[in-house]
Amino acid sequence: MIMIRHIEGRRSERVAWLLEELGVPYELDFIGGDILGSLLELEKHHEMRMTPVVEDGDVVMVESSAILEYLLAKYGKGSSLRPAEDAPEFPAYLEFLHFAEGTAMQKIMGDRLGQALEQAQRKAGDYQEPPKLPGVAGSRSGSQRILHYCENTLAKRPYFAGDQFTAADIMMHFPLKLGAPAAAKATASIKDIQTLDGAYWDAFPRCKDFMARMAARPAYQRAMQSTMPNGPPSM
Repeated sequence: MIMIRHIEGRRSERVAWLLEELGVPYELDFIGGDILGSLLELEKHHEMRMTPVVEDGDVVMVESSAILEYLLAKYGKGSSLRPAEDAPEFPAYLEFLHFAEGTAMQKIMGDRLGQALEQAQRKAGDYQEPPKLPGVAGSRSGSQRILHYCENTLAKRPYFAGDQFTAADIMMHFPLKLGAPAAAKATASIKDIQTLDGAYWDAFPRCKDFMARMAARPAYQRAMQSTMPNGPPSM
């Protein structure tokens, strides 16, 4: 049985979602309603203390995009969740499978850190407006660039890789739900980002439609029920 060392509302939900799509059984290990406790428990299983940690027999892995690739290679051969290597969708599939963490989450979290630092500096009366870069890079924050890129991609096709749902969509779901409020410099809790109620989605209607379609997938609903059985945590 595949074991997912989990924290509620975190990236480990991707692994559960993929396995629900594949119909592969799994177990979750976490302390319900206790994010800090779940985090500290991870130290027993991997020195990086990050989620997800996935155990499959003797295999122990971190890094969600690598975990998804491993699970698809082992349990999803022939699945439409991974386009064939000679399919025209394969390059876009690979790009967004890794773009989610390699670029999108880095820029989104960088914006959140920058916004917190700006608030602290303004409060201390020590804030100075940073110099603006020319072009789009200077007119948009990192989060805004990510959301606009996703919006423009989804204007061309219904999913990130092409006409079919793939594991790249599972990967991109998490940065979108964090990125939309970050792009608007809006405060949003874990509970808030489980919905599409925020006005910040209005600037990205295709992203909002994508998120609504993901929420309607039965496998996604089962994964959210298993990974947050009592609803979103307070942190």
